[in-house]
Amino acid sequence: MINLIKTFPNQLSEALELTHQLDDLNTSFEDVNHIVISGMGGSGIGVHLVKSIVEDYCHVPITLIQGYRLPKWVNDSTLFIACSYSGNTEETLTLLELAKKVTKNIFTITTGGKLKAISDQNAYPQYNFSGEAECPRAGLAFPSVAMLSLISKLGFCPGLNIKDEIQKTSEFLQNEQEAIIDLAKKYSKAISNHFTFLYGDQIFYPALLRFQQQLAENSKQVSHLNVFPELNHNELVGWENPKHHISNSKVIILRSDLDHERNKLRMNISKSILAEKTEVIELMALGETFTQQVYYLIHLADWISFCLAEENHVDPFPVEKINYLKNKLAH
Repeated sequence: MINLIKTFPNQLSEALELTHQLDDLNTSFEDVNHIVISGMGGSGIGVHLVKSIVEDYCHVPITLIQGYRLPKWVNDSTLFIACSYSGNTEETLTLLELAKKVTKNIFTITTGGKLKAISDQNAYPQYNFSGEAECPRAGLAFPSVAMLSLISKLGFCPGLNIKDEIQKTSEFLQNEQEAIIDLAKKYSKAISNHFTFLYGDQIFYPALLRFQQQLAENSKQVSHLNVFPELNHNELVGWENPKHHISNSKVIILRSDLDHERNKLRMNISKSILAEKTEVIELMALGETFTQQVYYLIHLADWISFCLAEENHVDPFPVEKINYLKNKLAH
């Protein structure tokens, strides 16, 4: 796991190199007016990440669908992207079968499995990457870069140079990695043995969700997330009970110079309220662009989850409960 996290900046560059698979894309998807993406776990995080990066540029809506039901509004003007690290994610395969009946615009992202076989059989355009690590959550760079590059190539986000953004982000994270590790060691100790609330501006929801999922899978520790301004309309009032849980909790607020000005004010006021109940830790996003900042926070969260696994004396790699569940579902 330490090697997988450490090589994340390089994985971004590798993922970019693999986009040559899009060079011979034999369809322009000119009639597309909506992009629907199916992905669970790490693949789902990739979709949230892509949406956050392109939403100020993309002129068609992007919707993540998770589960087994395809909305009625999905039709022949929809680009359906099926994303599965293993290629065997049952929810994604189920949605693909349903999508095949209503749209010819299909693209797949995977390392292999049934999804690759179906794509080959139906001649669907694909983006394939290596799954040697057998750790879907550590492969985030590949599906996220694949989706960003596809959306860019199809002309849906003019004004955003994805190749340049990803390459500069890769270099930026490599330069910042040692400092990130130092921060991770510090803050993993701070939240060890504490229930952690993860807060931030809604534009950084992908980083918050990634943080929560990595704490669960790597650190084997449960946490909770919410975003500004929504949490100011409800959750803030709940910081009263149960008192014995609140006293053993910590708050991490992800902050950025790109946060909405009103949310910056909300964070300051909320921090003063929360600080009366527990310790509030602020993690500042670094980077010149939103792309750099959101990947920075994700990389920092990954390292914190790894260091916290060491604090918790657990192996960050295995996810035995998930494997147990999958085996039970298979029978």
